[in-house]
Order: sequence, then structure tokens, then C-alpha cells
Amino acid sequence: MILAVVNLKGGVGKSTTAIYFATVASDEGEGAVVLDADNEKSATEWATAGELPFEVVPAERDRLARQARALAKGGRTVVIDTPPNDREVLRAAAAVADRVVVPVAPTGVDVNRLRTTLEVLLDVEATRGDLDTSILLTRWDGRKKLAREAEDLLGGFPLLGSRIRALTRYEDGFGSRPTYLEEYEGAWKEVIGG
Repeated sequence: MILAVVNLKGGVGKSTTAIYFATVASDEGEGAVVLDADNEKSATEWATAGELPFEVVPAERDRLARQARALAKGGRTVVIDTPPNDREVLRAAAAVADRVVVPVAPTGVDVNRLRTTLEVLLDVEATRGDLDTSILLTRWDGRKKLAREAEDLLGGFPLLGSRIRALTRYEDGFGSRPTYLEEYEGAWKEVIGG
């Protein structure tokens, strides 16, 4: 399976989501690999700093789809971490993916910028046919009015029921093997079950 983690907006948790999803897949016995297409190489740096139960491979921009297919051919789950503000990479990742997850933080600017990402995904879907897309709310704090408003606003979209809370353990987890997996396990089950 190939899963693309995409959003044209930066700072929404794409790399964290990619690392946690690959960890969950690995813990469930699936061979996993993260294909790091992000210019900032956060997933690559994370892997360099700590012990991850999977491989992180730098993406080759001009052959992203072929690279993802070759990695998946060996039976591994491929999670593509994409960069912000790069429509070309987003299109390539979404076009090759079996499933697409769009992390979004429940803030006004993040939800507002989501429209551009969804437009690109609709274009990919128009070209290739059905595109299994889910929106994952990250940095969630249900006590905040803005979070509840974002949830209501996105209610008509393919919104996952799982929420990734705004927890210090996610912020401080960079460079180490993810250990608190419950929220991402729930999201993973929804994504692969869908």
C-alpha cells in the first residue's frame, strides 16, 4: 500500500503523521518505509537522530511515483511525506497513492488554506478516478472554540473520527522512536479500513 501525507500548508503535522503511521504499520508487522519528499527532510533527520523501526528513504523528485511503486512492490507499506507549497510533488504523491491523508490543525488559517490542497486533490481525482482521501485533525484541543468550529466546518468532508491532540509528547518526540501510538493507531485503522 502507498499512503501519501499531503497538505500545501506547512506546520500541520505531515512529517509527524508520516513517522507515526509508519511506526504503527511496523508494529503491526507490516514492513514500512517513509519516502521523504519534503525539502526540509524532517523525516530523514528524525531517522538520523533516533532508532526508528523502519527505513526513511530520500525521494527523487523526478521519479517519485516509480520510486514509491518499487518500494511497495516488495510488500512494504510506503508512507510519502510531502513538502509544503509544492503542487507538483503533491500531485505526484496523490496520483500514485492508494490512500491520501491530509493533516490539518484546527486554526482559521490552516482550515482556510486547506481549500487549495483539496482543489489539487480533486484535480488528481478527475484524472485518475476515485481518490481515497481523509482529513486528519492534528494539534486538537476540544476545549477550544476554534477547534469545534473547524470540526463543524469540515463536517461535510471525509473527516476521520480520530483526533491527534496537541500533546507535548508529540512536540518533544522528534528524533526518538514514537512510543505513544494510541491516537495514531486509531487514525491508521480508519485510513486502512476505508
